[in-house]
Formats: sequence, C-alpha cells, structure tokens
Amino acid sequence: MRYGLRLRPRDADANNDIQPIAESGGDVFHQIDITTDARTAIDYEAMTGFGEIASIAPEWDRLLERSRCNRATSCSKWYLATPRLLPELRPLVLVARRGAQIAGLLPLWLDDHRKDAGFPDDFSDHLDIIAPDEDPEVVIGLLNFAIRRSGEYVRLVLPHLKPDSNCVKGARALGLFKEESFSPARSLSYAVLDLSAGYDAYMKTLGRKFRLNLNRVRHKAQREGLVVRELKPESFDPGQIPELFLSLHGSRFGAGTSLQSVSDSPEDWIHHLFPSLFTEGRMRVFAVLYEDRIAGIDLTMVGRSGMYAWNGGFLPDLKPFDPGKLLIRQAIEESCREGLTEYDLGWFGQEYKAHWKPAIRQIGELRFDTSS
Repeated sequence: MRYGLRLRPRDADANNDIQPIAESGGDVFHQIDITTDARTAIDYEAMTGFGEIASIAPEWDRLLERSRCNRATSCSKWYLATPRLLPELRPLVLVARRGAQIAGLLPLWLDDHRKDAGFPDDFSDHLDIIAPDEDPEVVIGLLNFAIRRSGEYVRLVLPHLKPDSNCVKGARALGLFKEESFSPARSLSYAVLDLSAGYDAYMKTLGRKFRLNLNRVRHKAQREGLVVRELKPESFDPGQIPELFLSLHGSRFGAGTSLQSVSDSPEDWIHHLFPSLFTEGRMRVFAVLYEDRIAGIDLTMVGRSGMYAWNGGFLPDLKPFDPGKLLIRQAIEESCREGLTEYDLGWFGQEYKAHWKPAIRQIGELRFDTSS
C-alpha cells in the first residue's frame, strides 16, 4: 500500500484540513489545498523499496536533465549505489506526479539511529529537489510533504545546499527559511570560479605571479613530453576508470584519505558506479599522460552550468610538474570552450584554491521538525 499527499489548486470554498482519500487498489492519499497555478492536481507518494525506485530510473534521469541539479550526484544510479557506501541507511524517495507523469523527486535517506531523514553528509554535495525551474509548486509541495510526514523520522536534515537550491526556494515559499542557515558561522565556504566571460578574460583575473608560474609549469611539462587531456568513453574503456582512480589516488594521498571518511571500503561503490557515470557523461575525467602511461587523474562531476571538482591523484614522479595545476587548467579551458559558466572547486579549505581567484559561495543546511 502506498501513502501519499494530493495537492490541488485552492479555490474560494477550500479549507486547509487534511482529508484521507481512498483510491482503487488500496492506495491512500491525503489531500490538502495549497496555492498553485491551477494546473493539474499533483499526487505525492513515498517509495521505500529499491525495486520500485529502480523502476522509475529512466523517468528520474529524464527529469534530471530539466532541473538545476548535478547530473552525477543527483542521478538514479548514484542514489541506487549509495547502500554500497552507507549500508546503514534506508531509502525514501518522495515522488510528485501529475497524472501518470513524474513531475518532481526528493531523494532522501532514513537514518533510524538518529531518527532523521535527509541527504547523506558526504560524497554527495549539492543534492536537491529534482524538478524543472518552471514548476515551483512541485518544489514547494515535495518539501511540504517531507515535513508533514510522521512516524518514520522526527527531523528532516538537508545539508550542503546552495543558496539558490530548490530546497531553499521551497523553504522560503513555506515561510520556513532561516537566514542564519547560510551565515558564515553556520555554513561552509565553497570556492567557485566564474567562467562566464570566457577563458581569456578569466585568466586575466589571476595574479601575475600565479599566471607566470602556471605558464612555466605548462612549458616544462610540454618539454618533458607530458600530455594533459580529457579521457573519453569512446576511446577509453570505462571499466578501467575505478582501478585507475584508486591506484593514482592512493599514490598521491596514501592510506586514510577522505575516501575513508565515510566508509572503510569505498572500492565496491566506486567499481560499481563510476563506469556508468563516465559512459553517460555524468562524470568527466581529465588525465596527465607521461611516458606512455596515465600518471595523473582528476574526476569532475557534471552540473547544469559547469563542473564540480570531485577527487583525483597522481604518481609521485609527477610531483615536480605540479599536476594539480595542469589538470585544473585543462578542465577550466574545456569548460570555457563548451560555454560552461562555472568550475566548482568545492570546500574552500585548502590554500591553493585561493590562487584561482574564486568567488565564495556559502553552502548551508536546513533542518525541520516533522509533524510526528
């Protein structure tokens, strides 16, 4: 049996009482009236089984292409692979439908120990309500549905949100947004490069000393035969990406890296997920080739308007060539060539990111007590 919420346009005679409605087949919906644009009524339901969630994967990913959400971390495959990384969590996907068509999704996870529902804390930055920009009533309705649900959790916790996220827009519309959630004291600073003016204009914003150093590193690499380029699934076997990444990441950082901050064994998750992300263009891979081998790698997750730097690594003998700079510069150049407008370096906690002259974006967290 499914339980859901039905929202319809408010009319002059409507009231705000929640009313149960029995549907054929034993489904039970609760109907409330909320101000919308008077389009078709929206049905809301909760999915908690992996089988039923997997069954909507094609619709999920088609809807994702019409949304502002990250094409990798918000895709169906990333969600369905999460138990390989965080097996203690239980799935909860809230679905908005207009008729038979999925109009929006809020992919959550249940943490029974904390009695929370929400987004995972790590490995999945910038998660959000998946819905088209032109459909704010679905965004508002999904967030409202999540907050009104009771019994399975007592708090809804949504970390790592952008200020312009759908979750924030929904909270503002419901009158539940708190400005302090994005204050410097309660949020994280992320480093985001503004590429909207193009490659040449962006490079001119960098400090003169840093630009000279970057040019010296590039020329040195070229003299020594290093090649920096993007790997493509048409010419590079996607099945090799996981082991290549894990090997180079281990060479660069050794044991106990950020990959182990959430799971002691993230390898299964990486082997299962990354080939598909690479094949589908949701994850892009930049590499340094040296002496006929791939000696450095940088993984980026694709967003609607740019790329998000995820992780990488390189062999020790590549260190004199400053491969991190080479890989970031290559990703920036490719982004500008494609008309992308930003490159997100992530948390502004490493000193080197300041040299790239980023804008600082505060990433906040929303918490709501539920109706239980």
